[in-house]
Amino acid sequence: MNIVLTLFFAALFQRYVAFYGLVHTPDLPLLLDLHTKYCRLKSCGLIVTSTSICMRSLLAILGSVLFVLMPGTVTDAANPESVTVDMTFIDPVTITENVSLRFGLLNVSLANLETIVIAPDDSVTDASGRVVGGVQGAADLTVTATASYTISILVDNVSSATGYTLGTWMCNYDGAGSDSACDSGGYSETTVASATLLVGVTLTGNGSAVLGTDDSTFDVTITYH
Repeated sequence: MNIVLTLFFAALFQRYVAFYGLVHTPDLPLLLDLHTKYCRLKSCGLIVTSTSICMRSLLAILGSVLFVLMPGTVTDAANPESVTVDMTFIDPVTITENVSLRFGLLNVSLANLETIVIAPDDSVTDASGRVVGGVQGAADLTVTATASYTISILVDNVSSATGYTLGTWMCNYDGAGSDSACDSGGYSETTVASATLLVGVTLTGNGSAVLGTDDSTFDVTITYH
């Protein structure tokens, strides 16, 4: 009889789980109530009154509940997971204009596609002889930042002008051995605490120059990687 009762309640509990699913907490009071009623009914022509039999069947129920709940407890033991938050405080990049980019005085007869190149080292290439005076030189900027970080240097947002266009921007950061193109996506450098950034460009005439001032502007953007 003990074996029959144990198997009965184990089967009963399995049917309960199959109906509700393991994601629900087993309704232990309901099972205990069924257990009590069962112990008061006839089974195979007998009235079950034995306390020891009912106790054994009760233990079968509790054992089944613990067996089902145990895997969930083991799974939850892996949680929570501690996750690290990384951060480093550094100085923001600052850019200060010391000297503007200068073409000086140019001949108003600057023709379409004629070029004047000012390099970061202030050297001037004027194949058509359109420079007639004034001072020519690259832009001179001071850049401060936290040292030993990678930065990108980009020239963009060039304003329009009447008699020319500006393109092929070249930069030199902290006295680098060679100049680097700094438009079309920019380029990367490693920061020092304070550095000089020199910016040169190629001016191309469009045949529409008129007498008078024809200034333009551009942006230099420097960001940490």
